[in-house]
Amino acid sequence: MLALIYLAVAIYLGDLLCRRFYRFVSSAHRLAAAVLIGLLLSSWSTYLLALVFAQAARPLLWADLCFFGAAMTVIFLSIRRSRRQAGSHSVFIEPRASGSEIWDWIMLAMYFGLACWMMFTTYPFFSGAPIRYHFLFFFQAGNLEFLGLNIAWSLNILSAVTMVCMLALVMSLGELLFNSRPVGRIGSALFFLNGSLASIPFLRSQSSLTQAFHAVLHLRGFLRSGYPYRGEDWGIWTQSVYINQRHFASGIGILLIVLIFLIDRYQQRTSAESGKLPAPIAGSEMPDGSAIIKSEPRQGSGVIVFAREAVVSGKSFIFTGLLLGALPFWNALVFTAAFGVLLFLLILFPQRKYMLLLGIAAAIVALPQLWYLSAGGGPRNYSLFQWGYTIEHPTIAKIVEYLGYTFGLKWPVIILALLLVSWFQRRFFIAICSLVLVAFLFRFSVETPANHKFLNIWVILANLFAAYGIAWLWNLKTAPILGPVVATAMTASIMVGGAIDLFPIYNRHLAEFAYANDPLVKWVLSETRTDKAFLTDRFMYHPILFAGRKLFCGYTLFAWGAGYDIVKRELIQREMFESRDPRKVYRLLKENNIGYVAFDNGVRHSQIIKRPNEQIYAEYFPKVFEDKQGKYSSLTIYNVPETEPAKLRALPEHATNMFEGGKGSGKGQFDDPLGIAVDGAGNVLVADSRNARIEKFTPSGTFITSIGTKGTGYGQLKEPNGIAIDRDGYIYVADAGNHRVVKLGPDGSVIAQWSGPDPGFYAPRDIAIGPDDSLYVLDQGHSRIVKMDPEGNVLAVWGSEGAGEGQFANHTGLAVDAKTSRVYVADPLHKRIQVFDSNGKFLWKWMVQEWQHNIWPLEHVVIDPKRDRLYASAAAADTVLIFDLNGTRMGALRPMPPDRLDGPSAMALWGDKVYVLSSFSDRVNLINLGGGSKR
Repeated sequence: MLALIYLAVAIYLGDLLCRRFYRFVSSAHRLAAAVLIGLLLSSWSTYLLALVFAQAARPLLWADLCFFGAAMTVIFLSIRRSRRQAGSHSVFIEPRASGSEIWDWIMLAMYFGLACWMMFTTYPFFSGAPIRYHFLFFFQAGNLEFLGLNIAWSLNILSAVTMVCMLALVMSLGELLFNSRPVGRIGSALFFLNGSLASIPFLRSQSSLTQAFHAVLHLRGFLRSGYPYRGEDWGIWTQSVYINQRHFASGIGILLIVLIFLIDRYQQRTSAESGKLPAPIAGSEMPDGSAIIKSEPRQGSGVIVFAREAVVSGKSFIFTGLLLGALPFWNALVFTAAFGVLLFLLILFPQRKYMLLLGIAAAIVALPQLWYLSAGGGPRNYSLFQWGYTIEHPTIAKIVEYLGYTFGLKWPVIILALLLVSWFQRRFFIAICSLVLVAFLFRFSVETPANHKFLNIWVILANLFAAYGIAWLWNLKTAPILGPVVATAMTASIMVGGAIDLFPIYNRHLAEFAYANDPLVKWVLSETRTDKAFLTDRFMYHPILFAGRKLFCGYTLFAWGAGYDIVKRELIQREMFESRDPRKVYRLLKENNIGYVAFDNGVRHSQIIKRPNEQIYAEYFPKVFEDKQGKYSSLTIYNVPETEPAKLRALPEHATNMFEGGKGSGKGQFDDPLGIAVDGAGNVLVADSRNARIEKFTPSGTFITSIGTKGTGYGQLKEPNGIAIDRDGYIYVADAGNHRVVKLGPDGSVIAQWSGPDPGFYAPRDIAIGPDDSLYVLDQGHSRIVKMDPEGNVLAVWGSEGAGEGQFANHTGLAVDAKTSRVYVADPLHKRIQVFDSNGKFLWKWMVQEWQHNIWPLEHVVIDPKRDRLYASAAAADTVLIFDLNGTRMGALRPMPPDRLDGPSAMALWGDKVYVLSSFSDRVNLINLGGGSKR
């Protein structure tokens, strides 16, 4: 009940402000403006008050109490004032369009029913960093839940009501712009009908009318445009946008309020200049609470006079600017759209002084919000200016074709309207076309398809011109039969295409969550702290979220689109779920303000978390929740103590270990490791490619030292890849970044470097040593193999680019058989291994089907002379394949569970041990040939 009272108070305050500064096209316009402005004002007020009381036990309680107190005071004073003044009614724009408002309300009732049918609850979370996503709408939904309204009802009421308000404002704008109620009604109805030509090939693909009807009724996916661009099958031109972006419709509604106000002011000025007596105008104090712009005698300096006139005469413009300035926290994209449209209105329409005043007021309020929303993200790796939206290799012709196809069924009537309307209305159309320019010229986020919202707003406004064209045809007098027939045909074609795309909304999968009496929700609400985050699987829906708690790394699509550094967050999440160092785990948990860690079957069997470390949590962290019935996928929750447990403090310092690894530049950490070798003492050397170094470890994985310095100077490393070690301990490194091979002493000192035969090495990827100490270098960039002696003298060269025998394309690894000196080369792009003699003569090849889905060029081969086997890594399959030396498949190798490979690349053999680099998780895996998993 309190939530409904709050909404009523907010709407009443919105109405007070609207009557103070605006005139209205209709009662529906007044109600819609009151709702949207009231919600925006109340959300901002409550949010700011909650910040003031942030240190209190219940900030929202005090914020709501203060809001109620302030609101009731304003309402009381307003009522007292209205009793002392006559005519305190709202002012309507005169002359008003002919006809009754009854049909307006009937259509709005239908829209409300349709909006309620479409709206279902969705929203992801991403904790820890300052919010970069416009959030006030969802803050208000949470506040209504705090006041007693069910959270689903809170979100859905706001969504449905604000959508209907937006449509009421579309109706009002059409009525004002074209002085026609039918145009407003048709224009608002066209919101549900996208007009895409995609319906034509869909219907033509059906063999009969019955089949077409059946296909439409059971359609689950939105109509495909046929374009290969990202986002084309997401339903971005349908109501799906408003179902998933709940705050979008209300933001557009605020923009519509501003446009109606500006058009009204322009028409008032035009009426005054033509000698007509206008209705009361907003600006100066009037008994009814409206205002009129009036000139005053100049007094004082020009600056003072200008300022006085601007402030006194432009109160409505200042208020409108403040209204727009409040948008970024509600919907930043709509604010950007408003900026584009108003910039064109400033150029094309008079009253520029007041438009500048509006812009200044908006900037003062909006700029701090925009700065805050842009802070805290990762580096922006894209340009603000980007030509073409999602269109590949864009040209003017391609863009015209794209727009023609996407809104094709509406273009004929839009063009007809532009031929018929006045210069004023054409200028308005030019102004709204700024949204098309913004969509195709700029990029505001890492997710380029997000610009579709500018086109969504454009088509809502362009619908009014399509509606005018349809209405004109219907009322055509010169051809009384032809006009209605053409209007009916055009309307029917638009309706069919739009109606088809409504069925996927009805047919789509819905998930229901009975969270109100859910035991886990109740436990989380009563037993966990609100200021602590949960470490979980990447949930989008879960009882932990329904209880209002934050996830450290949940569903990341929207956070990625908002510009957060998702890669860094995901790496930290994996480290906390995989590290075997309890003290490191605890430190990371505390650094990221995580109070609770949740393991369920999703984590235990994840394709992302390769080696879950639940045993660490079970031993060192208290268990606070256990799902023994399996209702929540066998969920177990561990608490992170505020102070380090004594059991953790008693542990010795954890030695850096290559089997732990982890992404980074510290000791024992890696960044894209691509090469590995074992020296005569069994020590393991790993080429840490992006850190430009070689790391050395004991056979048990303990870090020993780092070899090499980063740079392009003599003997320095830039991107070391393959490594080979000869019988005397000399280390040979294929440096792909510096395009050379570097020879190092056993102690890491630089002995020599070689650039290879003409035209020189280009990204040498791997290196191997034959039984006669010859070096074989895989020169990937030149699609060849180079054979050298230990002093760098070239002995043989073979290979070229292509798919034939002895040719390569992006070959990745090689190995030499110590018994026969045969050279085995991994050629994964062609899904094969090729075999040569020691001088490059082609012998035979065999296919490796597991390389058919090769995406990452990581495949490597190593020969086991003891068993006459060849092991080949398969990154896409996360396995090591076993062949005999003739190419017969023998099985596969994997480490002992729970250890798992993750993007296996280079390998090294030492006795019965195979060391495998898991490049995706930046660590080394050990497969024991005596006890490893074979199959």
